[in-house]
Amino acid sequence: DDHAGHEDHGDHLVGFATIHIEETGDYGFALPSDLKFHILMGEGAHDDHDDHDDHDDHDDHDDEDEALAFDPHSWLDPLAFKAQVDVVLANMISQFPNEESKFTANAEAYKAKLDTVHTDYQTAFSENGTCTDKTVIANHNAYAYIGERYGLEFVTVHGIDPEGEPSAADIAEVVERINEDGITVMFIEEFTDSTAVDSLIQQTVSSSMPNGISVDYLYTMELPPSNSDDDYISLMNKNLVNLKSGLKC
Repeated sequence: DDHAGHEDHGDHLVGFATIHIEETGDYGFALPSDLKFHILMGEGAHDDHDDHDDHDDHDDHDDEDEALAFDPHSWLDPLAFKAQVDVVLANMISQFPNEESKFTANAEAYKAKLDTVHTDYQTAFSENGTCTDKTVIANHNAYAYIGERYGLEFVTVHGIDPEGEPSAADIAEVVERINEDGITVMFIEEFTDSTAVDSLIQQTVSSSMPNGISVDYLYTMELPPSNSDDDYISLMNKNLVNLKSGLKC
């Protein structure tokens, strides 16, 4: 039943595709940097998508499932990314069977690096890890997978859409958590203008924080890195360093 097509919209083409998922698991899409991919809900999906921010009638487990259902950033969990490496490996071998041994060796070496990233995060954030505070303030809800994997709670101003406009109630809730938990750092993405959170920062000014909460960065890797020397491993390591610094551990 899968199908694809396109429509002519003046200066650009709009394509569409139906995606049928036969098995549960971790998925990702590799796309050119200049291609926008919008996911719409279809038949069999959650009819209450537009209301998914209302959690009053859900327990914590339902909230976690819902967050994972709508968060595309699965690669921020290194073990989910490791599973995606296996998917790529299988397809590469299918297309170029004569290179199976080379592909497999490269994949195993890369997965070993992902295992190291996972171990480093576990050392910091596991039940007996070095970080006891695990509440993180961020501007964009892109961290459901990494939060679920390592027991981190991300309190965010925006929903899935990083360019969405938060309501006054959203901002007030985040400021309340900042004050209650004594949080001193807010995280934004690499390409986010820090002035976009100035109004929230002003609301956190106090005698203990005369300049308000400080700002640091997390790398969601939705765009190519600004530093061409960076890659997935280096950016995940930067995320770990910044999280530990922000959580004072």
